[in-house]
Amino acid sequence: MNGGTRRGSHAQRGQTFPIWAFGTLTVLTMLALAMSYGQMVAWQMRAMNAADAAARGMLSVQTTQWNETEAALHAAAVEEYRLRVTMNDLLEVIHGDGGCEPSTPDCAALYVNLRQNYLDSLSRYTNDVAIVGRVSTPPWSQQVSLIQSALSQYQTNCGTASGGDCAFNYTLVEATPRPSTYTEDVYADCCNMVVGGGTSGHPKLDLTPMQIEIVACARVTPWVPTFWDWNGAAVNVVGRAAATSIMDTQEFLWVGSMVDPASSSNGVLQPSEYPESPNDQAVGFINNDQYYRIDYGGNPNNVYNPGDPSTSDGSGGFSYSASYPGLYDADGWWSTMAIRPFAGALTAGSSFTCK
Repeated sequence: MNGGTRRGSHAQRGQTFPIWAFGTLTVLTMLALAMSYGQMVAWQMRAMNAADAAARGMLSVQTTQWNETEAALHAAAVEEYRLRVTMNDLLEVIHGDGGCEPSTPDCAALYVNLRQNYLDSLSRYTNDVAIVGRVSTPPWSQQVSLIQSALSQYQTNCGTASGGDCAFNYTLVEATPRPSTYTEDVYADCCNMVVGGGTSGHPKLDLTPMQIEIVACARVTPWVPTFWDWNGAAVNVVGRAAATSIMDTQEFLWVGSMVDPASSSNGVLQPSEYPESPNDQAVGFINNDQYYRIDYGGNPNNVYNPGDPSTSDGSGGFSYSASYPGLYDADGWWSTMAIRPFAGALTAGSSFTCK
């Protein structure tokens, strides 16, 4: 009896082994599937990051071009203002106005200094205009070609600071003008904010904000087939991203009265100049050479905003009536903004390629 009981107990214990083995196999299978799913999610996030970075980076071809043009135009505008005032000073000196007397040594010396400063300013202005010509916006087709070229370099330089993720192939699938109603404008002045329905215009194609869509694609083998030594097919991991050009900063200021934040002495952005002097200092005429010096708008007429005499027109626009001559700067600086993909249905192999 005792021997039979021992054999029966041993047999019962052996019957649990298949259940234990099947349960272990099930747990391992679920673990493998979970890890495979996690792998695909990680790859999908990686693809989206790659596409986002490429879309915004490649569109900077247009925004950087526009920002360089803005900077060059500003430099030329400052020089043109300087030329106009210096020319007026020359006429005053020739006619004996502004403090000096005709046919006196003082007047002659002023004329020599003004003439030299005028010629120097004219030389700088000529260079500024040449720079504007070099950085001015290229035709639309050339902008698209430059983006294609930049994307090719981005692919070639993958793995470096100037390249993308080497696991993906990048394709520019669409580059079109942005519809005027697609991205609403949001901006504010001292008195109000406008969201949509603000400034409207119809620029020519070469100056129209662009929207582009880029696909990043890689062929990835799931982890499960590798784990179980199956011959599973690789899958396409696709990231789609789009971006558009947008003016993200606007500046309105009198450059002759706004304090330069980088100045340790609270100097203004564009301080007064004295072209009548050989050392850019007042030579001693009435009120600190007020008839000869160059002021870049140091006399704003709005007591509530002493650096900017503009007032709101109630619709998000600006208007001003300057009491004194000055150089008023109104700039817009451009950047890129992510938007939803817009190219519609795409097909691997024809619309884009995978690595």
